Amino acid sequence: MIEEPAAAVAALTRVRLATAAVVLIAAVLLLAYEIPPVPTWFYVLAWYPTLVILDEVVVMLGGESLLARPRELVVMLWWSAVIWFLFEAINFRLRDWYYVFLPASRLERWIGITVALATVVPAVLLPERLLDRLGVWHDVRLRSFTLEPRHLEIAGWVGWGLLAAVLVFPRYLYPLTWGAVWLIAEPLLYRRDPEHSLFADIARGSWGRIARLMAAGLFAGVVWESFNAMARGRWIYTVPFLERLKVFEMPLIGFLGFPFFALEVWSLYHLLAPHTTRRTLVGSAAFVLLVLIGIDHWTVSSTTPALRDLPGVTNGVIARLRGAGWETVFRVAQSPVAELAYRANLSPRDARAAHDAARLVTLRGIGTAHAAVLIGGGVESVEALAGSDPDSVWKMVRGGARPTPAEVRVWVRAAQRQARSTPPPAPAQPSTHPPARPRS
Repeated sequence: MIEEPAAAVAALTRVRLATAAVVLIAAVLLLAYEIPPVPTWFYVLAWYPTLVILDEVVVMLGGESLLARPRELVVMLWWSAVIWFLFEAINFRLRDWYYVFLPASRLERWIGITVALATVVPAVLLPERLLDRLGVWHDVRLRSFTLEPRHLEIAGWVGWGLLAAVLVFPRYLYPLTWGAVWLIAEPLLYRRDPEHSLFADIARGSWGRIARLMAAGLFAGVVWESFNAMARGRWIYTVPFLERLKVFEMPLIGFLGFPFFALEVWSLYHLLAPHTTRRTLVGSAAFVLLVLIGIDHWTVSSTTPALRDLPGVTNGVIARLRGAGWETVFRVAQSPVAELAYRANLSPRDARAAHDAARLVTLRGIGTAHAAVLIGGGVESVEALAGSDPDSVWKMVRGGARPTPAEVRVWVRAAQRQARSTPPPAPAQPSTHPPARPRS
């Protein structure tokens, strides 16, 4: 009677592992072939099977699957999104990252963002569970001490003070975000649920869970950043003083923040999840909605470019490109000018204009709206942008929350790299057919 359920669990685990592996491999292949909507949502399509793989490895080591308790899993995913939306709200002041090439449809964009952020808590908890099942750092102990109420009050006030300082001086104190929130949440968790409190672990001299969480945070951060770097719809960091030396999109030293972020995730989740009621769900949903509106205004820089919106190109040229098989701005940017002219029956001048505009639009998430302003200001190609002064470009394109001066510096540096690595363009071959007269 005991062996049959065990065998069934093992079989189910193998099926889930195989399915997750297939989905992950398929996502990578579809990304390589740029099959929509995979490039936009690769991060989501890669993270969820990765989480299933981690979960099933935990099961193979004798742990319980998150999938075994669907209601708790749904609660975890919801609060995961809410927790990261808190940091998105803080980023309205920090301006440390922004999003590019997200869907133009607001509903799709909002649902996609929420689903993506729902991975945060399981991405931290599952690696910690895996390390726990492996027996890692179970015996990490230091001297214990008595944690008094005044210690909790001091920690809370320090947390609020650090967060206030971050918001007042974001350019210099932004790293403190990844400790301030934890100092605010942990005293509350200690009072309500000492079993899950990390302060309680510290008081007992038991540092194993903290060490595992910090390692899990670093692991999750590396995977987060690697999947993000592969995706077309992504975030880009503009962290003050750390704009140049990056691994994936993250400044190298920024990876040190992930272990501390994992502590915040643990404390916030165990503080919020037990209080899942109709009132808290309605309140958190209202908070999420407000933050999504703010993200659209302050954090989203560009949406997926549509060929019909390619700036500086007539409708007639766009119609000929579509008729010749070009359906996306990205394909136009990747195609040689001579091929565009020949296959779409365009004049060399029109083919060059379309190619230059597409390259500009697709460079580091510039997008069609910003590219239109650049082209209108005389910056009509990547090479022209590479030779421009970032401050002058920003003065030309500013007009709202985006782009920021740091974002424009991202554009110019990317243009300079691309201009250095791209050989001078070969002249377009004249078409064997007379070009069609533009319709507009």
